[in-house]
Amino acid sequence: MFLGHYGVAFALKRAEPKLSLGTLFVAVQLADLLWGIFILLGWEHARIVPDYTAVTPLEFLDYPISHSLIAALVWGVVAAALYYSWPTRDTTRHWQAAVIVGVAVFSHYPLDVLVHVADLPIGGNDSPKLGLGLWNNPTATMVAELLVFGIGLVLYLTLRSHRHPVRFFRLAILVVLLVGTYLASLYGPLPPSMTVVAVSGIVFIPATAALAAWADRRATPQELEAQRLSAR
Repeated sequence: MFLGHYGVAFALKRAEPKLSLGTLFVAVQLADLLWGIFILLGWEHARIVPDYTAVTPLEFLDYPISHSLIAALVWGVVAAALYYSWPTRDTTRHWQAAVIVGVAVFSHYPLDVLVHVADLPIGGNDSPKLGLGLWNNPTATMVAELLVFGIGLVLYLTLRSHRHPVRFFRLAILVVLLVGTYLASLYGPLPPSMTVVAVSGIVFIPATAALAAWADRRATPQELEAQRLSAR
């Protein structure tokens, strides 16, 4: 899954406004970011097989460190602990925000179970593997992606506050980038190598997170004052 992960990030932003959307973008895609790194290190393995599924040509051979159920739980706890220990001036509801970061990291696994074939391990390589296989049905895959992404985006748009406004132009740039990248992955040419796939993810995920943080910037004191005056 791709767009669906970002839909979860949009929704969780409104569950805890103090969290940067950029932080949540990294959290929901942490498994894929780690997977790209582990592919380059040779710790996990995949290969490109044309028509392996109707949606993706990637055959995931082994990736228990980044994409097992146990790994999702462990990385979620690690991410929550790191966020909680990070120095911050705003300690209001800090532990709640840390929990949501952990939930965001863990959410990657159940969403991937929806679309992957049965290749997502519960633990190690020899453990049972899960996957409902929506990738074998392009229409069902797109419906699932757009549904989760759309729900998250609607929540982000409708539950905004004065301190956390929606910046429509910036948000439009972010959404176009995400949807455009998704469509390119569906209808574009096969990737030339797994190295290119891994490096692309390692670059794309932090870059998109930075764009999300820019699009989600908190209202400045000047903007809050302008809102107060216009409400008179």
